[in-house]
Amino acid sequence: MKLNILLGLLAIALGYLTCKTFKKPEAEPPAAPTSSPPSVYTPTDGRDWNASHIVEGDNPDPNYSMQIQEPPRTVAVPIDALPPASASRKAYLSTGWWHLNMAFQPTDTLVHQHYQSKWLRFREDQTFDVLIKNKVVDTGRWNWDEAKNEIYLACKDPYINNTWAVTDKGFLMIWRGNTDLNVTGIQVRVAGSKTAPPEH
Repeated sequence: MKLNILLGLLAIALGYLTCKTFKKPEAEPPAAPTSSPPSVYTPTDGRDWNASHIVEGDNPDPNYSMQIQEPPRTVAVPIDALPPASASRKAYLSTGWWHLNMAFQPTDTLVHQHYQSKWLRFREDQTFDVLIKNKVVDTGRWNWDEAKNEIYLACKDPYINNTWAVTDKGFLMIWRGNTDLNVTGIQVRVAGSKTAPPEH
């Protein structure tokens, strides 16, 4: 009986010591913030991530596809890093006009509105014009990486200025924004035409 009482007292003492060990420390008052809030993304802030858009914060609904309607970031296209395009490539592109007649991007389902009115006119001197309603709105330079089958376009229009992986069949090309430089994820259908673009 004495042994049972002694064991009971020992169990109570151990329980007390255990509870005392796990006792939460008193909350200290919160310290004043010493750092500034996170900065907003800009192309020059050092976070040059390979992403079409930088999304800050959390998406509250994982089933919702966030839509971001803003132009792609401006990139410096290394036109002169490649040798001049081949004579056959120059002849292929400079034959007629090219209509950017459809575009798609998962995070901007209205991106096609920035392409459908635009036509391109390539020249053999590796310059090109961007036309809307048969009026030149921009002029740039182009080149072609034969090894990677990529077209390089340098101009002021942020929706065109970039490198594009090309799948071509006859006078129909699909440009894909998934190259080492282009991370937009945009896909553009480009159709060749022997007739000039409409003026309206």
